[in-house]
Amino acid sequence: MNTSFIRMLCLCILGLVLITAGCMQSEPGTPDIPEPANHTSNETLVAFVESAVAYAHANGKEKALTEFSNPNGSFVRGELYIYAYDFNDTVLAHPFDPEKIGVNRTDEPDAFGNPYSRPFIDAAKNGSGFVRFYYVNPAHNRTVESKLGYVMKVDEDWWLGSGSYTGPAPTPVHTTATTIPDLTGNWTAAMTGYEESTGFTDYSTVTMTMTVSEQHGRVFSGHTVFTTANGTETRTAIAGVIGRDGRTISTAEQDGGYCLGEVVGPDELELVYLQDGEQYGVAIDTLKRV
Repeated sequence: MNTSFIRMLCLCILGLVLITAGCMQSEPGTPDIPEPANHTSNETLVAFVESAVAYAHANGKEKALTEFSNPNGSFVRGELYIYAYDFNDTVLAHPFDPEKIGVNRTDEPDAFGNPYSRPFIDAAKNGSGFVRFYYVNPAHNRTVESKLGYVMKVDEDWWLGSGSYTGPAPTPVHTTATTIPDLTGNWTAAMTGYEESTGFTDYSTVTMTMTVSEQHGRVFSGHTVFTTANGTETRTAIAGVIGRDGRTISTAEQDGGYCLGEVVGPDELELVYLQDGEQYGVAIDTLKRV
């Protein structure tokens, strides 16, 4: 084979490798996210939000909010539009969701059932920043899509944002928020287990009750009471968490033990108690609501 041809072929291959490596470099200071050919550039997105902030400074808050909420206004440009929030996470302006104006969205979940507003506020408090999130696209029949947002602080009271849709969102495991069961009230238990001191036992001489006195979302607190045949009572404070699936339960006890379990039904729980150390033991507690 001709030596000159081999050298030329090697140079071409090397050039292709260098070009490919150059194309794969991410621009510093911007999210490293693949962009479709028709995706709005990060520079365009930033400039759009900056122009809205400048408009707010020049025209005042009241006029700016009216303009930002106008679906036919000057701040709706193709897929881009401006939304405004205060730092308590209350919507101040939105051109396509006017029913959200005045609503606090702190606990509102995204398509995956997760609260998504905190990163926006954190970025805005720092002056500005990018946020990846999932939101309905008005141009695509309000289907949920992946979106790259950019937010910027107007002043100490409020901030503005906009975003560019970057394609379909991945299919979420849960498209709606899970219903969290209400565990407050009194529960009685049938128990079976094993203890280091006694071996296998059905706890025939002991009764157990559990009281959930308070529940805030997925977190609850209360106490258990174990009563022996002679009337001796042992009361222990507990705290627990319901899993994101609305079914699994984890509790911790004041004396160091803990339980893992699940919600079997509206009026039935099963807890597996675990106690390590020298006086180790395990128990299965089947609790019924009373």
